[in-house]
Order: sequence, then structure tokens, then C-alpha cells
Amino acid sequence: MRTAFVGKGGSGKSTFTALFIDYLKKQDKQLLAVDADINQHLAELIEADFEAELAVSKEENSKKVREYVKGDNPRIEDQSNVVKSTPPGRGSNFVKLEEDNKILSELATEYGDNWFMHIGTYEKEGIGASCYHTALTSFENILSHLKLEEDEWLVSDMVAGTDAFANTLHAQFDLIVLVVEPTPEGIKVYEQYKELSEEAEVFENVAVVGNKVDCKHDREYLEENIDSEIIGYLPRKSEIKMARQQHNPLSLDLLNSDEKQVFQGIAETSEDRKVEPDKRLEKLKEIHRKVSEKQHIKDACGDVKTQIDEEFSWSEV
Repeated sequence: MRTAFVGKGGSGKSTFTALFIDYLKKQDKQLLAVDADINQHLAELIEADFEAELAVSKEENSKKVREYVKGDNPRIEDQSNVVKSTPPGRGSNFVKLEEDNKILSELATEYGDNWFMHIGTYEKEGIGASCYHTALTSFENILSHLKLEEDEWLVSDMVAGTDAFANTLHAQFDLIVLVVEPTPEGIKVYEQYKELSEEAEVFENVAVVGNKVDCKHDREYLEENIDSEIIGYLPRKSEIKMARQQHNPLSLDLLNSDEKQVFQGIAETSEDRKVEPDKRLEKLKEIHRKVSEKQHIKDACGDVKTQIDEEFSWSEV
């Protein structure tokens, strides 16, 4: 399963991500936890080791990812020709949740019996000259070449708002959980996300959860302004704030039994909306064709449409 959490900055998406990771750990699921937000807080929230030098977006690490996924794929001339939408093909290497997998062993830290990875943030040298969307490119390459077995999960704390539509990220998950506060600003982000995800034909893979829902009025406000199923609600929790003030990780133990059910619901919804790998691959190819028409891509990499391997199927992996 692939589950991502998105939302307006400050909506609580990192909190939801951390609590969902704890839920999966308590279910003995194998998982890769990824902090793909520009504000890197997830490691602290889940008590994972954070090693700044392992940021996937660092140039030397990004090159490792490109070289690895290229593998012996004859349709890719060089690692420098791997772009954000490059799809897998025959000869590609794949990212698997195995100890000896090169990407995990070199770019992730062990997290109990699982793994933690972070994408990175703005670097000082990039002030005024860089874009975080570019930093996400290698994460997109990892997702495109990720092979999960039954009961394995990838859980990602994602960029805020609608940034996922600037790249392939909106098409890379089984479930995108949109965390919405009962405020006009929260509703606005929902409306933008709905419009863009419908246009991208992935709205069926978006689910809404309400956060900081403290009273009946808050719940009614969300229900009146969101015309999609809301799969769960959490109130503002002083226990969560106190845990963070004391620099403690987040745990389901901070919630009551009803609140814990929200995370079971997220897991069940992820499973219900699972995208077949070859269907996801077709969406990735569609995006790749659009990317290939961009002039800056043509100038830098030539005709990358030739990277599409129409004979490749995930059933072969």
C-alpha cells in the first residue's frame, strides 16, 4: 500500500502521518516512512534517526537514485537522462523493502524493523535560485520504481497544499489523505485539491479527514462544505501538544479508543482503493509523454518518449 498525507500548512498532516505509522507498526506491518515535506519534522514525531547527509535531494544522492533505477534499461542512455516521470522498463532496477536493497541501505536509516527516508529541504546555496519541486524528482523516481509486496506499506508526509500536481506525485499513491481543518482556508484547499484531482483523474484516490474538530459545529461545518466522504475526525488534543513540548514522539496511546479507529479507517480505505501497478504505470506513461514535450526537457535530455517500454509489465518483476 502507498498512503500519503497532504493538507494546508499547519493542518496537522505530519501528526496524522506519524500516528498512522504508529498504527501500522502496532499491526506488525513492514513499512518505509518518508518525509517529503520541505519542513522536516517527521523523524522527531516517530522517533526515527535523522541523518541530514542522507537527504535524497542532495546531488550525490540524487545521482545514486538515477543510476540505480536506470540499471540496464537500454532505453535510457545515461543516468542524466532520467527525468521525474521516467517510467520503469525491462532492465530497470527496483526499490524493494529488503535490507540489501541499494537505495534503502545507502539512503534510508533503519527504523526498528522498518526504514525511514527524508527527501531534504532548501539548502543555503539554493536561496533565490532553487525550487522544492526539483528536489522531489528523485523521490518520484523511487516511487515509480517501488515494488511492494503484500502487506508492505509506504507512508509519506507530503508537501503542503496542491504542490503534488506540479509533478507525478498525485498519481503515485493508492490513497492521498487530505487533512482539512474546519476553517475557510481549509475548505479552500479542499476545493482546489478536488478540482485538480478530478482534472488529473485521481479524485477516487483522495480521502478527507477532519482535524482540530472540537465540537458539533466544527463537524457540521466540514460536512456542509465538503461534498466528499469524510472518513474520520480528530479533535485538538492537548496530549499531543504536551508530548511535542516534551520532545516525545507521537503514539496512538495519546488517543482514546474512538479516535484510534480513524487510523484503522485510513488503512482500510487505502486497501479498498489499491491501484493495480500496471494501471498506475499507464498513468505515469501519460504524464511522461507530457513531460517529454517540455522544451527544457528536450534541450537537456532529447526525446525521452523513447524511454517508454510498452512491453514492460509489473507482473514480470
